Amino acid sequence: MRHIAILLPLAALTACHKAPQESDAAAIAQVEAAQKERAPAREISPQVIDFFDITKGKLTGSGCNFVPDNGGMGAVLLAQEDRGIIKLDGAPVILAADKGSAKLPQHGWSHYTGREWALTLTRIDDGKGKTMGVIDSFTGQLIITDADNRPVYNAKGNVQCKPM
Repeated sequence: MRHIAILLPLAALTACHKAPQESDAAAIAQVEAAQKERAPAREISPQVIDFFDITKGKLTGSGCNFVPDNGGMGAVLLAQEDRGIIKLDGAPVILAADKGSAKLPQHGWSHYTGREWALTLTRIDDGKGKTMGVIDSFTGQLIITDADNRPVYNAKGNVQCKPM
């Protein structure tokens, strides 16, 4: 009698569990497809980080500054020992230094990451590098990617590394 009492609840549970219907499988597939869908990559235009941004945000430090070709004289990236700084929509965006990436002169790094953005600053070996006292200058490339690792900004320009 005891065995029957144990088997009855198991039989009831088995009866409640049904295989998914075709419409259930289609609904599941539709939800999975929607979850994999990504919004299109949105190109960004980093703004010049000016003197007021640096003083107001206390953004001073040794490292490298990136100025894109045909971008004037203002840096759009400050690549420092502990952080990388870009300016988007009028506000500085702070990214953490990836201290496992390639080291640049004056305590800069080649890779910085954040929640929404990551960036890579690399030297372009074209013979244009020079050192003047404590300042290293060379041609470089800046690539910024979004949270899905898609490039949203790519520029070549001048990198200047100096103590601050």
